[in-house]
Amino acid sequence: MTNRFIVEFSHTQTSFSVLDFRQFRRMVNAIDMRQMALRTDDAHDVAILSPPHTDRCFVLTLCEVVHLRDLLNGAGFMLDLNRMLSDCGCSFPEEVIA
Repeated sequence: MTNRFIVEFSHTQTSFSVLDFRQFRRMVNAIDMRQMALRTDDAHDVAILSPPHTDRCFVLTLCEVVHLRDLLNGAGFMLDLNRMLSDCGCSFPEEVIA
């Protein structure tokens, strides 16, 4: 167990600590997709993000922003759900987790 998130997106893998994952998720969720969709100038065709503590840069089209946001929010939900279950004292046998 490495306590890291491996995000596979657009044929690449990026490794995040839990805190960096949450910060990157906030960055993606902060993208103004409405503005990207409505603006006609080239400057708004892509969103460029540099995740924390990586040498990776994401250059995302509107469709890619939607897909990445869905992926990160789903993973974030599972992280929150795991924390809530742990807080309630729930535990699962190793066979169920694997």
